[in-house]
Amino acid sequence: MNESKPLHWSFNHNYGAQRIDFAETMLKTLNAYQSDTSNIGERTKTKQNERRVYQILPNTWRGYKGRNDGLSIGKVVIKRKYDENNIWNYNVQYKNTTSGEDIRFTFCCRDEHYLPLHDSWNVDVRNTSSDRYSTLSLNGSFTSQGKIQLSINDTDIGVGTMEDSLPLTCNWALLDVIPQLAKNRGSLDSKIAISLLEDLEHFRHKCYLGFLDTIQYPIQLDGYFLYGNGLLPSYWWIDANDRVAIVSAVFETLVLKEYTVCPS
Repeated sequence: MNESKPLHWSFNHNYGAQRIDFAETMLKTLNAYQSDTSNIGERTKTKQNERRVYQILPNTWRGYKGRNDGLSIGKVVIKRKYDENNIWNYNVQYKNTTSGEDIRFTFCCRDEHYLPLHDSWNVDVRNTSSDRYSTLSLNGSFTSQGKIQLSINDTDIGVGTMEDSLPLTCNWALLDVIPQLAKNRGSLDSKIAISLLEDLEHFRHKCYLGFLDTIQYPIQLDGYFLYGNGLLPSYWWIDANDRVAIVSAVFETLVLKEYTVCPS
């Protein structure tokens, strides 16, 4: 890492005498993606099917030591596919190799400005424990009254009610929502409010998106913030290809590793 050019505070987790250098690992991943010209894709096609892979880095503390002397604790694979009904179909796999957690999110969003959730969704959780808590199945849907209903291991739970004035989306869909809003940055110069179903489970009634900063190092990036009641703050950094390259949350940071356009 170039000490004369520190990383932005929102994703600078290089603390003290760490045994594994956070900045070095993050920059290596980011630079490899940026130098791969095959990831540019056809930017003129707005309805292309995509596959993205993010490396998960822990926001580490002094003395942290990962497996095999590496820092990465897993990856997130995000696939989205467009169908003729103006719907985006998402399939997200979050796999943490350190905790043994393997989560799959399946959901649909309408092809509208804020990619609002559509129809029903599913979350399937597996981990490496051998007890009754090793699996969890969650199914979600909307009632006719706009209530958000979850069925978790066959137990029905109501978690909130939609409001017509606020679009309801999912944090994984924000990887596409924020870049679209950022194309017209004036819309994010002042905060905008949305509702969020965090990880398709936790209803956050009113969250705020807004512009944070522009930086030139390690590459040119535009940053945006997300916060709200009951929601830990996160920072979303968009590169010159209009893709979220870094998502910095409280406990972990996602760094874009691969991007491919998939066949229809």
